Amino acid sequence: MVDLVFPSSCVSCGAPLARGNYSVCGKCLSRIEPVEKGCDLCSGMLFDGKCEICENRKYYPSANLVISEYSGVMKDILHAMKFESKRRLCVPMGMLAFRKISGSGITADILTSVPMNRQKKRKRGYNQSELVAKDIAARMNIPYRELLSEVRGAGTQRSMGYRDRFINVLGRYHSKKSETIKGKDILIIDDVFTTGATVNECARVLLDEGARSVFSLTFARAGIKRLEKNRLN
Repeated sequence: MVDLVFPSSCVSCGAPLARGNYSVCGKCLSRIEPVEKGCDLCSGMLFDGKCEICENRKYYPSANLVISEYSGVMKDILHAMKFESKRRLCVPMGMLAFRKISGSGITADILTSVPMNRQKKRKRGYNQSELVAKDIAARMNIPYRELLSEVRGAGTQRSMGYRDRFINVLGRYHSKKSETIKGKDILIIDDVFTTGATVNECARVLLDEGARSVFSLTFARAGIKRLEKNRLN
């Protein structure tokens, strides 16, 4: 009856779905291909055997995991979560993330997520990274905690170039619960990994507050246009 009154469809292929499918069909989920041939540390793309993300700068996470490329089904899912209020997608995303973490051997005491400023969160109604992080925490049977906050007036990263992203993110995040952080292994969740500037700054803040280690997981890897980087440098 619910399916008749409130019909649902797959956010990627448009096929009709029952509510229990969480807005994406199993066929589309099976088409999400894992990231391969990336940097062992940050999972960034390699050019001539070198990583353009972390090779020439201090990289604070002990490792960054990425589920897939920012394309195809994954791109459709993330767009629907961010701009179409498809909150229920946090469940299949949590499942994919949990599988990735389990296969990596990474363990953590606490899960957290990259924060969103209040104005943006109020407008959207939720932080998609937080929703998925809470689902992952439940699957891993460890607590989720809001450990970071974003300073007011911080500009968006989306429209910025390679170098400006690293400059803009400096001092962007503050710790909220320093006593909770000390001596803990922390896993932080974010949606899209482009330059790695966001998770790198979050990890730096957490380590400065006494975290024993910080790992990160991002849902998708967006490639850096090499020509853009060369132009900005």
